[in-house]
Amino acid sequence: MDITAQVDAYFAKKPDAFMIFETLRHAVWAAYPSAQLRVMKTCICFDDPKPFAYVSFPPKKSLRGLWLSISLREAMAHPRFAMVVPVSKSRYTVHIHLPDQSAVDHELLSLIALSHR
Repeated sequence: MDITAQVDAYFAKKPDAFMIFETLRHAVWAAYPSAQLRVMKTCICFDDPKPFAYVSFPPKKSLRGLWLSISLREAMAHPRFAMVVPVSKSRYTVHIHLPDQSAVDHELLSLIALSHR
């Protein structure tokens, strides 16, 4: 199955989330044209060549939109961080809720850039 069909299958029952993903995908590809998508069972990963961002559905059914997960090398606070999980002394997984397409903005891309490095 090609990547387009895999993405379509992933979002088959969530067309609103698909629109947010499309906005994010275009923004990420504009910033990182060599980035590739990898569709897994529970998430879609952006690789360039290593993974730097993961998109999934929010963990709570009451939340709409998408859940973006990125990895940071140091702890930091940010109002957009829904959750920061320490993975090791020098690695943190940050979860960001994207409720709609307007959440994909310059500020979000600057946070993604921290993970891409």
